[in-house]
Amino acid sequence: MMKVKILALLGLLALITITLGWFLLSSSVSDDAKMAATIALKNSLGRNLESGTLIIVDFTQPSQSKRLAFMNIETGKIQFYARVAHGKNSGDVYARKLSNIIGSLQSSAGLFEVTESFNGQKGPSLRLKGLDPELNGNAEIRGIIIHSARYVSWYSIVLNWKEKFRLGRSNGCFALSNSDFQKLKTSLVRPALYAHHD
Repeated sequence: MMKVKILALLGLLALITITLGWFLLSSSVSDDAKMAATIALKNSLGRNLESGTLIIVDFTQPSQSKRLAFMNIETGKIQFYARVAHGKNSGDVYARKLSNIIGSLQSSAGLFEVTESFNGQKGPSLRLKGLDPELNGNAEIRGIIIHSARYVSWYSIVLNWKEKFRLGRSNGCFALSNSDFQKLKTSLVRPALYAHHD
């Protein structure tokens, strides 16, 4: 009987380890998100952009997965993937509710322009300008930026095991781990960001 309990416990631990490992290593940006991002950028500019950077955030994916894709527009290739937090009032594992309302503490969807690098309350950051009046037009007033945060880490995922291993959450900003933020910041070329949501 004791042997059966030990085997069951080991099986459960193995399942948790495999599941957690999959979340920590998986990259999840759908083809729908990539297509919607390139269409939104083309519609905003009135033409296809030949070079630059397109950052795609797929809010249809769980927060533990690497749901941010950093795409080279010229080649169409994804240079790297990263985890990105969503707003605390947008949901737990998934960003179910998005908003453009000041004080909502929710993430916003749509196309943003990455306008400048600056040092603020969150340390080195990238300022965003929302390009869709309905979806994200209040981004600058709301202080929606890209920044690094300690809660974007595997440690945070493990700590939140009672909440389905969700990633830490922001006040609506696009928060990345420090290493991913540095990689993104140093690789940008005339960048735009697109946050995809159903």
